[in-house]
Amino acid sequence: MLVNTKDLLIKARAEGYAVPAFNITDLQSITTIMDVCQEENAPCLLEAAEPTVKSLGADILQAMIYTLAKRYTVPVALHFDHGRTFEIIIQTIRAGFTSVMIDWSDRSFEENAAETKRIVEIAHSCGVSVEAEIGVVGSGADVLTDEEREATLTKVEDAKRFYEETGVDFLAIGIGTAHGMYKAEPKLDLERLEAISKAIPIPLVLHGGSGTPRLEETPPLGISKVNVFTDLQIPIRNKAKEILTTQPIEKIFPVRLWTEAHKAAAPVAREYLRKLGASGKA
Repeated sequence: MLVNTKDLLIKARAEGYAVPAFNITDLQSITTIMDVCQEENAPCLLEAAEPTVKSLGADILQAMIYTLAKRYTVPVALHFDHGRTFEIIIQTIRAGFTSVMIDWSDRSFEENAAETKRIVEIAHSCGVSVEAEIGVVGSGADVLTDEEREATLTKVEDAKRFYEETGVDFLAIGIGTAHGMYKAEPKLDLERLEAISKAIPIPLVLHGGSGTPRLEETPPLGISKVNVFTDLQIPIRNKAKEILTTQPIEKIFPVRLWTEAHKAAAPVAREYLRKLGASGKA
């Protein structure tokens, strides 16, 4: 059954666990994650980034997931991740995504807040919840000085003001994580997380969950959604390479190739569900 993302995350925040949000790219990735969530009796939060939406179409993605969700007993939500284009955000709202993210975190506070408020007003009128981001979640390939790292972190007063001005439903914050693979071990500012959590009542979101140490310590401090993509892609790529280099080309069929490749990521998805406390919470 398809449910509003906000409902999943409010429950998670109240009970002190986090829901991993798994980025999907095709039908095989969707069914792999749904199967694991069903086996773990965990809420299933699927998210698609702009390249996937542009490639497959917002309406096609929603139709696939809505149809598949009827076969499962766990709640399923569909989130649009890192929306930077107004037109595509509107497409996903119209298509029936259960939540959208407006990511203007690279703009000024005022621009970010104004655009987020506009998206919130539109989305809420359609029963869709909204995520935004303040602070900077950069690339794991970057090695920052202490001063540079401090500049990326979300300030408590900014988080509080942003929430009050925009009415956003959940908020992604910077506490030291990064997208992609880390070149240097990240240092999570858990004290900052706790302070932000006390300042605003909504679920908080952590981007750059892959490979992040001490991740399991964040849900009790207010993190209710953790984005996972890179750690899923590694076993998928490795399995696809193995199949392509060990089997005769005439025996390789695309559907079988990608079904097997995506299944290789199932143990990783299961690990995140358990690590974040989402297993058994459907």
